[in-house]
Amino acid sequence: MSASLLYLLVPVGVGASLYVIRKLREWKWGWVRNNATLRGKVFIITGANTGLGYETALALAARQATIIMACRSMERAGEAIRRIRQKTPEGELIPIELDLASFDSIRDFSEAIKSRYPSFDCLINNAGLAMQTPTYTQENYEIHYGVNHLGHFLLVDLLKDNIRANAARIVVVSSKMHERAKIDFDSLGKWVERGRGERTNTLYNNSKLMNFYFARELYKQGYNVHVLCPGLCHTDFFRSYNPKWYHYVLFSPVVLLFLRSARQVRADILTSYAHGVIWSLLFQGAQNIIHCATDNINTEERNPVTGYFVTNVEQTKSKMKFDEETSERLWRESFKALNV
Repeated sequence: MSASLLYLLVPVGVGASLYVIRKLREWKWGWVRNNATLRGKVFIITGANTGLGYETALALAARQATIIMACRSMERAGEAIRRIRQKTPEGELIPIELDLASFDSIRDFSEAIKSRYPSFDCLINNAGLAMQTPTYTQENYEIHYGVNHLGHFLLVDLLKDNIRANAARIVVVSSKMHERAKIDFDSLGKWVERGRGERTNTLYNNSKLMNFYFARELYKQGYNVHVLCPGLCHTDFFRSYNPKWYHYVLFSPVVLLFLRSARQVRADILTSYAHGVIWSLLFQGAQNIIHCATDNINTEERNPVTGYFVTNVEQTKSKMKFDEETSERLWRESFKALNV
C-alpha cells in the first residue's frame, strides 16, 4: 500500500469510527416514541423562550398542545414564538411574564394562571442558570438558590391548589450533577466562592440537588412529580461563561461523547402535524423533559423518594444517598426563606 493511500485511509477510518461512536451514543440516549396528539392539553414551561425550554415548547406545540410560555422577557418570548411559527403552525402559544428572581413576579404570574388558565395538565420547572460571578435575586438570595430552587418552590406552592384539582404533572429539571453536591444549611442562599481545585460550579450543583429533594418531598405529599436530568446539552445555558479557544480543544472528547444537540433536523421540516410528530422524536436534549411531561410513570419501587430520576428516557437510580432529615429540613428552610 502506498504511503499516499495510507495517509488518506487513516483519517477516513478515524472519521468513520468517530461517526459510528457518536451515533451509538445518540441511540443510547433514547427518544420519546409516543407521538399522539396533545390537543386540549395545557403545559406551563418556565424559561420557554430559550434552550431546552424552547425546544420543549416547540416539540409539544407540534403535537397540538397549548403552551404557556413563562418567560422573563416578553420581547424574547415573542421572538421565540415567531421562530416556532416558522417551524409549525400547530398548537397555541401564550406568553406570560415570569421572573423567577422576583417573588413579586412569581406571585403576579400565579395570579394570572389562576384567573386565565386555572385548568392545566403539567407544570414544567425548566428555567435555570449557572453564573460565574456573584449574582443575587431581588430578595438578595444568591442566584442559583434563588432561581433554580426557591423560585420554582414558590411557584409550585402558589399553584398547588390548581395542581391538585387538575391532577397535573410536575416536572422538575434537575441534573446528574446533583450526585456531586451537598447542602450546607449554614451557607444556604449565600454566595460561596468555588473551592480550590473545584472544576464545576458548586452552587449550581447544589441547586440541582435541592431540585431533587424538592421533588422527593412533593412526591411524599401525593403530587404526580417527575425529576430528570436532560444530559449535557448544546444550548445557551452557560452564556455567562467565556470559554477560550483551548477550552474547545480540551473539551472536544466530551462534546463527541456527551454533548446533545437541542435539535437535530432542518429548520424548515415542520410544515404540518405529521411532520411535527417526527420532529418531536428528534430533540436530543428535550427528550427527557417531553417524556416526563407526557409519558413517564412512577412506581412504588421507582420514584423520586426511592432515588430514581429520568435520564436517557428511562428511570435511573441516583448514586446520591438521600437523607430524610436533610430533605425535610430543606423544605422547612425554603418556606422560611419565602417570608423575607
